Amino acid sequence: MAHPRRKAQPAASRWLRGGREAWSELELARLIAQGIPTSLLGEVMEQGILSRDEVTRLILPRRTLAHRKRRGEHLSPDESDRLARVLHLHRIALETFDGETETVSRWLRTPNRALSGEIPLDLIVTSTGARLVEDALLRLAHGVFT
Repeated sequence: MAHPRRKAQPAASRWLRGGREAWSELELARLIAQGIPTSLLGEVMEQGILSRDEVTRLILPRRTLAHRKRRGEHLSPDESDRLARVLHLHRIALETFDGETETVSRWLRTPNRALSGEIPLDLIVTSTGARLVEDALLRLAHGVFT
């Protein structure tokens, strides 16, 4: 029997939108500078946006995360920025692939010819890499398959 298409519930990115349609760029910059709550990482992992190993590799080490959770601290601005980039590009990928979470997950974790064989998720850790991934997604959304 075929499985029904699963549509994503982008609840983790709601924090970045503040329950509204969208934060302004300035508001988002301020929120990132203040630090994203560490509790959001649990939701990101629960939704399958990132695995625990990916959080460790892309956002912050496990011991640091455990320490911050114990002390009730937020992510640092750099860590928050990386997480915000992941959530932003995950949202764009969901839009590009009509909300199909499995397709998004596979695309983000597979070497991509349009990115010279790089894995999109690995590029997200820098703002330049994130722009390249966003450009690749936008080209796909407009039917340009290079």
